[in-house]
Amino acid sequence: MNRRSLLAVLATVATAAVVTAAPAQADSTVTVRGTSFPDAGAGFSYVGCASLHDRGAETLAPTIGFGPALPPTGMRSLGYDLAGGSAMGALFSVDSLLDTTTASLAAYAEDGGSGVAYVGYQAPADGGTNAAWFGRAELVLLPGGWQEVDATDLFYVWSKRDMTTGALLEQGPELPSDVATFTAAHGGDAPGLFTVGYGCDGAPFSMDTLRLGTPGGVTTYDLEGMATSTAMDMAGEQTAITAGERLALRGTMQVTAGGTRVPGASLILEQQAFGTTFWETVDVVDGADPTVTVEPLRRTLYRWRFVDRPLAEGSVSSPFVVEVAPVVEARVDGGRVVGSAIPAVPGTPVTLWRSLDGGDAEPVARGVVGDAGVFEVLMPEGRGRFYVTLPAVPGSLPATSAVVLPQPQGTTP
Repeated sequence: MNRRSLLAVLATVATAAVVTAAPAQADSTVTVRGTSFPDAGAGFSYVGCASLHDRGAETLAPTIGFGPALPPTGMRSLGYDLAGGSAMGALFSVDSLLDTTTASLAAYAEDGGSGVAYVGYQAPADGGTNAAWFGRAELVLLPGGWQEVDATDLFYVWSKRDMTTGALLEQGPELPSDVATFTAAHGGDAPGLFTVGYGCDGAPFSMDTLRLGTPGGVTTYDLEGMATSTAMDMAGEQTAITAGERLALRGTMQVTAGGTRVPGASLILEQQAFGTTFWETVDVVDGADPTVTVEPLRRTLYRWRFVDRPLAEGSVSSPFVVEVAPVVEARVDGGRVVGSAIPAVPGTPVTLWRSLDGGDAEPVARGVVGDAGVFEVLMPEGRGRFYVTLPAVPGSLPATSAVVLPQPQGTTP
């Protein structure tokens, strides 16, 4: 059995899911999102307290949160409330038991608790078999504060067992011994595993800050909330409408790893109106189908925001720009063209255009939008098809009215 195969078998004894890649060879920190370890040298263990194999069949239900006390690293920790008799914690699969000088876990229990640590070791003489030595050490978690336990510093009671069945093959020394002493008496260094876990007494606890490595090469695993991704579910980064039109804005929010949705999540639609520098809430909607209908009158930026919470970290979508053109209405009133622009932009120039027999239009008169958004332009004599245009101004797109025709003589407009 080669070294990698041995690590896989040993790890399976402690838990069904673990990553066994080696940690980085320099001090570093890895952020673990929820219960999904990245490609790193650590994972979670679920073991029996009386013996490694004798663990319960309960459904594990972790909680992610900010409390009850600020963890050693980051803002969140992972909590468990087990039935008792089993321990949940950290699993470290290593290529060398003796070269590994750090394999630790920090834990917190408001009223204290108990746990267990294991070390797995296959002596060189047992290579190619299912036999391996397992050391066991009981742990006590004192109440009211975070405590870090390093499995490489503990003294263990050893027994040789069949890795697949758990059957006892040989009892080790009566007195506990550390890893270095025991391996020296049984053929020297080898690959193996360490576990540190709590919950044996059924007391709720939190854990955080797994550390693994050698001096100058320790990797810290910070247990944090799930990372989320929030997006505006619209084509492109902007759209254009006419004032008075309604636009349905849809969003999406998902957990970055795996694409799942945070249960019971809400999304906030925020807007930054033209001329402002702050974001204000438009609406708060269910994250399952986040849709809000808006009716902006000027250029407006919108974004979806998921608020940071214990389970998952907050996220914000990229801004979505809605450009707005004013509504321009015009009609003939005697020798004038009068009309209005909504929204009103006082001082905006107004141009009256005329086209003859389908030819190119030419400007024939000009005016300005007044304070109330109304305007009037003198109409030149003669036939033609007339319309009014307004140029783009800050916050508004250019706009064009419908075609207006001169009134026939002898009629009342």
